Amino acid sequence: MQGQQLRRYTLTLCVSSALLAGCAAGQPPVGSSGATYEGRAIAAHAERRLYVTNANDRVTVYALGAAGDVRPIQDIYGSNTALSHPHGVAVDGSGRIYVVNAVPPSVTVYAAGATGNVKPVETIAGPQTQLHLPTGIALDSQNGEIYVSNSSGGRSRKGSVTFYASSSNGDVSPRGVIQGSKTRLDHPNCLAVDASGNVAVTNYYGYVTFYGAGSSGNVAPLRTVEGALTELKDPTQVTVDVALNTYVANAGSSRLTVYAPGSDGNVAPIQDIHGPRTSLSLTLGIAVDTAGNIYAASGVGNASRITVYAAGSSGDAHPIRAIEGNDTGLEFPQDIAVH
Repeated sequence: MQGQQLRRYTLTLCVSSALLAGCAAGQPPVGSSGATYEGRAIAAHAERRLYVTNANDRVTVYALGAAGDVRPIQDIYGSNTALSHPHGVAVDGSGRIYVVNAVPPSVTVYAAGATGNVKPVETIAGPQTQLHLPTGIALDSQNGEIYVSNSSGGRSRKGSVTFYASSSNGDVSPRGVIQGSKTRLDHPNCLAVDASGNVAVTNYYGYVTFYGAGSSGNVAPLRTVEGALTELKDPTQVTVDVALNTYVANAGSSRLTVYAPGSDGNVAPIQDIHGPRTSLSLTLGIAVDTAGNIYAASGVGNASRITVYAAGSSGDAHPIRAIEGNDTGLEFPQDIAVH
């Protein structure tokens, strides 16, 4: 079990210099596919932002339509931030930024517009929280709760999902915990909460489990997407759009897969973005905007980038724009959020 967990941790986080070297060593450089991207913001998206967690303990924020080698408009980093191997990121209706940190385990919350070496306004951490190597975070705005996926620990030692009141601060107990053998959780990577409060969870060993709103305890999933037809391989971040389509980033195959509402079992994706023209490599993050455009976080070192694909894209699709370059501050981007 320890070896399996280390393999997962190395793939998705690379939290020490030795692990980072292990991740980067096997990753080929990403070519530009002959593309050039304009370094400008798209007016239609000017009021919205793209939030990115980076493996170098940094959260960078960009205008949603940004492209090229652009500087972030917010850049949270430094010793006061308490960022420590950040992975998941989420943003609430007021613009506050929620980040889950893997080691030591915590959730840190930053004021809307925060930038620089700022302290979190709230922190969830401590033994009562039951956080254990957490890597994913999602907000349930309907019920005022913060959901976290823990890639280890839990009753079965295969991970858990914990959720907390949105006002939580300090060493607080979760309102509920999804854990146990019936849940089929197996080192969960990330999670998403849809508009009805249902929870989707990616599991490292190649499947996505779905739970009903408010689920807690040793509960069986409502449905599970798994099997050869799904094209799931080391799935990481997951998100669900307003039409209840489920979007998954697959680190093991550098592809983005999308599943129809209610998908269950061994089903093929309705969209499957992969191939050399996509510029995807070690893809960890995925997000979707209200127009259906898909955002992906991928790459290591100089190949770190955010790529954007037009709504409905599938196959070897060329990105419509990308954020990449030295000024972006991107470094092995982990998760992304659109707000």
